[in-house]
Amino acid sequence: MLEASLACEPRMVSPARRGPALARAVSCGVLAAALVLFQPAMRMAALAQTAGALIVAPHGAPESIRQRADLQCDGVHDERTIMEAIASLPEAGGTVWLLAGTYHIHRVDESLGGITIDRSHVTLAGQGEGTRLRLVDNQNTNVIRIIGSGTSYVTIRDLSIDANRQGNDEGRGDPNVSHDRFEFCGIKAFRQRPGGPPAAEDCHHITIQNCSIRNSHRLGVMLEGANMSVLDNRLGDAGSDSVEILTGPGIIRGNVVDVRGRTHVAIGSDRANDILMVDNIVRVHPGGHLDIAFRSWAGSARHVIQGNVLMVMPGGHCGTAIDLRGTEAAVTGNTLTGGETGTELKISGGDTVLTGNVLRGLRLVVDNQVAASGPIVFGANVTIGCQLDVRQGEYREENLTPSGGK
Repeated sequence: MLEASLACEPRMVSPARRGPALARAVSCGVLAAALVLFQPAMRMAALAQTAGALIVAPHGAPESIRQRADLQCDGVHDERTIMEAIASLPEAGGTVWLLAGTYHIHRVDESLGGITIDRSHVTLAGQGEGTRLRLVDNQNTNVIRIIGSGTSYVTIRDLSIDANRQGNDEGRGDPNVSHDRFEFCGIKAFRQRPGGPPAAEDCHHITIQNCSIRNSHRLGVMLEGANMSVLDNRLGDAGSDSVEILTGPGIIRGNVVDVRGRTHVAIGSDRANDILMVDNIVRVHPGGHLDIAFRSWAGSARHVIQGNVLMVMPGGHCGTAIDLRGTEAAVTGNTLTGGETGTELKISGGDTVLTGNVLRGLRLVVDNQVAASGPIVFGANVTIGCQLDVRQGEYREENLTPSGGK
């Protein structure tokens, strides 16, 4: 089908190593526009008509497709081909499209990846679950690393990323060097290497969307900087957190986290203000062990945790549904169901309101550790089988217990 969408291309002159580029005659525009409605591969090819778009084919793709791609992977060091495509985009940026297939990712010497993106205005896109990036055994690195002072407006979307932590479990790092222990992620954005040299400006405006990211030795997604967005992804087990944003502001929205092994935090922030954690679903499956479902960091402020669902299935464990350490937070419209082994909801920062939530089987712990902050207010929540433990701080309550609830 992709071949049909490329049939009427006048060829652009390109380097010998690359296949023919995907320029189109204007007369083909109507045909491309019609094809775009039906097949993802056709849509990809049609979009590649525009300047600043390159298509990469995996090793093993049909020859007719490979011949029409801009770059072709060798099935061994596919990260080299992908990074060549990124480097070949025009100065204004553009999109690198990865066709469906499996891409084998190795650590690149003297880098912090896998695939390194160190320039702005870049989109790396695939065909959803059909485009698979897998970290090869014994690489102990990030699959994708975004780096550089002020690197911005980078989008990673429609990819399936397997960080293969079973084959990459030796990464440790120096605990005395900031970030050094966390260079073993699915996707990470941070302005510099751990320990320097220093970069003047944070990365910003990074978007991770509609990806599947699983099996990370450290974090599935770790983004430090302003205006970070993690949207509509399918996330799995991670040795640390499935997703975390630092600095802020940022949005974590519409993600589904399935915990089947051991994970520390599903969705959280660290040293960040103004984070929205909204409309996410966290499911702890039988045999899964999750320490914290949603978390904000001590010393932070102005978080919204809204419209989320936590479900701990029989045989699963979740220690804490929400660990809210920051102040000035709104927790509203969530449906949180604890596990058989006991699940807490902990509020340790004041000027915080919990309202309109459905809470089942939780121990509600009020322990305000921020002396200068105001009250913790519970209002209009439905609590079923919950216990209240007020340890410290001003607390106000007006909740609803339905008929038959305890």
